[in-house]
Amino acid sequence: MLEALGLTDADNTKARAAPEPRTIPSLIKWTGSKRSQATKILQLMPPYRRYIEPFVGGGALLYAAGAAPGSVAGDIYRPLIELWRLVQRAPTQVVENYRAQWVAVNAELDALDLNNLPANQRLPVYFYQVRERFNRTHDPLDLNFIMRTCVNGIVRFNDKGEFNNSFHLSRRGMEPSRFENVVSLWHRAIQGIDFVCQHYTLTLDCAGGGDFVYLDPPYAGNKQRYTDDLDLPQFFAALETLNRRGAKWALSFDGRRGARSLVHDIPKSLYKSHTLLSSGNSAVNKVLNGPVEAVQESLYLNY
Repeated sequence: MLEALGLTDADNTKARAAPEPRTIPSLIKWTGSKRSQATKILQLMPPYRRYIEPFVGGGALLYAAGAAPGSVAGDIYRPLIELWRLVQRAPTQVVENYRAQWVAVNAELDALDLNNLPANQRLPVYFYQVRERFNRTHDPLDLNFIMRTCVNGIVRFNDKGEFNNSFHLSRRGMEPSRFENVVSLWHRAIQGIDFVCQHYTLTLDCAGGGDFVYLDPPYAGNKQRYTDDLDLPQFFAALETLNRRGAKWALSFDGRRGARSLVHDIPKSLYKSHTLLSSGNSAVNKVLNGPVEAVQESLYLNY
């Protein structure tokens, strides 16, 4: 088994089999979450020594996989990684800040006569003050609040990199007591995980034989994000490097939305299998364009 994973007896590290599926509490709302696909992906994961995820986002698979201490989770967006670190090291601060902000926005809403106000006056001033402040300071706690209270929890940025989604009037955010329970579960689950803010290529530098890498980069061509388009030649070169090192990887990359194919041409020499996993309906497309469309997302495996 060790030879098959690229390990030797000198590693003194026992390869870990994929864990049994478990419910994933919704902590950080992040567009493209793999909560709906995590069980299926877990079933396809090989035994591994260490878990590495260079585009961690909302971390659904990180939680589902039960990543052990020494695992690595990264993203290039600093407020997101800082929020993960706060959940890991200062969960009480995260909970208390969210409770205070949730109380503030709900107190404002309760004071408004929503039934007798025009639609453009029903939105809470507080939310937009926090959103404006976040776009100046990039405070991770403000990011947490606006993600939990914006329309459908969709993380959306304009061409200046500013968060620009609106308040979701009919969903006032998760109750603080429930949020506290969610933070507690995640706090315990991510102890010993190394959260890094850096380009994905730097995170992949540590991956080698016996490691399992899960990659979930942004869809190519998606404009509602905080970073530039993925450099596909560079990305494919990184996958080839992982192959040479003997790392096992799974890649969520493209797929289908309704009748529209979003599949890209990935060099067939890089992977051994490709499957489409159901991901429910597109919340982003519904908010931006109107129609509700079923989504299937690709999963590529190099093993």
